[in-house]
Amino acid sequence: MPDHPGGLTREHVVWAYRLLLDRDPESDDVIGPKLAGSRDTRELRHHLMTSSEFQEKNRDYAHTNDRTIVIKELENGVRLFVDLSDHVIGLNIVRGQYERDATELVRRSLHPGDIAIDAGAHIGLFAMEMAAAVGAGGVVYAFEPFGPNADLVERSIAENQFEKRVVLRRSAVGAESGTATLTFPVETLNTGGAYIVRPGTAPMPGNRTTEVPIVALDDLDIRRPVRLIKMDVEGAEPLVVRGATRLLAEDRPLIVSELHPAQLERVSGVSAAAFLDQMRALGYRATTIDGAPIDRTPHDALASVVFRTN
Repeated sequence: MPDHPGGLTREHVVWAYRLLLDRDPESDDVIGPKLAGSRDTRELRHHLMTSSEFQEKNRDYAHTNDRTIVIKELENGVRLFVDLSDHVIGLNIVRGQYERDATELVRRSLHPGDIAIDAGAHIGLFAMEMAAAVGAGGVVYAFEPFGPNADLVERSIAENQFEKRVVLRRSAVGAESGTATLTFPVETLNTGGAYIVRPGTAPMPGNRTTEVPIVALDDLDIRRPVRLIKMDVEGAEPLVVRGATRLLAEDRPLIVSELHPAQLERVSGVSAAAFLDQMRALGYRATTIDGAPIDRTPHDALASVVFRTN
């Protein structure tokens, strides 16, 4: 078998099965897909630990593996519906440990009456924070194509009586309006991993797919000017920007974005460097959440980035 780019070998898979599932792989046929779908040991471990077999053998792992909906009250009194079976994001929200610096930046940057966009709203943490900041006179446009997550956003909107200030669209955001293929893991402890399949490419092994609406921001009737855009769309960020060229040129909003080199390649077919060049051409410079310039792009690491106008 040729060398794996992440250094994984057949023995890694065999021993992962032995340690995590208490058995050997059933055949060599399951080893190849595990190698193909894992860049390193962390991802291999993640694939096995999100399987129904592992969950069945470890029912008390992180307290719950079944969908368990609770309400988390945020610092500003906003109430957010959270699924405890989402160990990566949901539990960290409940513990007050998820994206703290980014949410604080959003609170500081928005004022009563402002307009904001949350592209890739997940369960609505940022959308609810934005809604509290813009007040009754502002509007937040939230976009979430993954049904179970959009359901929780909808419940949080009603719980906080934000119906007049949060507009939820159950759609993805991209370069042009139409439909797209959304793919997501069948078994996962992270509900934030759904992403758009780039035409001509295949989803990750074992993922399901569904067709969802996709919209370009420039095509929508949005109140202006937009003060802030947060986008966390699992690698489709360059496509969101392409579909919002006019909005960005006219309103010059602050942009809080995810920068995930592997997902950018997978979904948009561009490198992290090319994405930063795209933003630079539009007059935006990249910084960390605390304002330090980003001079070079990460190769593998997921990072938060803020795009500010020059």
